[in-house]
Amino acid sequence: MYKIAICDDDEDYIEELKDIILESNEKRLSIEFYDFDCGEKLLHSEIDDMDVIFLDIQMEGMNGNETAVQLNQKGYQGVLVQCSGIFMPTPETIKISPYRYLLKQDTREKTISEMKEILSQMAARKMCYEIEGSYLRVKRHFRVADVVYFTHHPKGSVLHLNSEKEKNYQKGKIIVPYDFEQLSELLELSDFSVPHNSYMVNLRYVSNFNPKTEFFIADGKQLPMSRGKKEAFLNDLANYTRKKYKEKLK
Repeated sequence: MYKIAICDDDEDYIEELKDIILESNEKRLSIEFYDFDCGEKLLHSEIDDMDVIFLDIQMEGMNGNETAVQLNQKGYQGVLVQCSGIFMPTPETIKISPYRYLLKQDTREKTISEMKEILSQMAARKMCYEIEGSYLRVKRHFRVADVVYFTHHPKGSVLHLNSEKEKNYQKGKIIVPYDFEQLSELLELSDFSVPHNSYMVNLRYVSNFNPKTEFFIADGKQLPMSRGKKEAFLNDLANYTRKKYKEKLK
């Protein structure tokens, strides 16, 4: 199931965009739509669950550029597409760097061509940013961005979600059918590191790190760091920090 959010204060355009998406869906992907008429409502929704967000630039109240900046600050990793009647570049749009812009006055044929590429990107990105796990013997998909760390398990690894998401999974463990070596290959494009033989950690959650100690904090939890893996972990953390700093300068 792919979840697509459309944020626009023009109901007619929302319906037109849905029709174009369905016509462009050559692979017949299962799609569920979510409508929002303002940026504020979008930001108060489960934005991390959205695989694509179509965001109108010109809206009353919080405009699309302001909304997109906050989406970036919240760490949204899906496909962001901005829509506009007349696209005018601003300093904000340079920082936002959406995947694509859609011009509302373009022909239907051109928009369909653009939409096919957007849907392909949606499917490709979902493969990189989601992982399948089993919870209470039911298979589910979890966003890699919500994973704080993995630990070992006889059947693979245990997936540990962030403090907000884990509230929904208190009755058992989330098991993924991959050991650490397989996870390293699977998550090659994500920001994970192994500071200890027992943990594979998502660097985006690491805080309060002191290189003189053998512990660090990840999403409020204290985790150990082994001496043998300390140098590699420090390098991974430094590279991650530099990458994020460069992204903020864009």
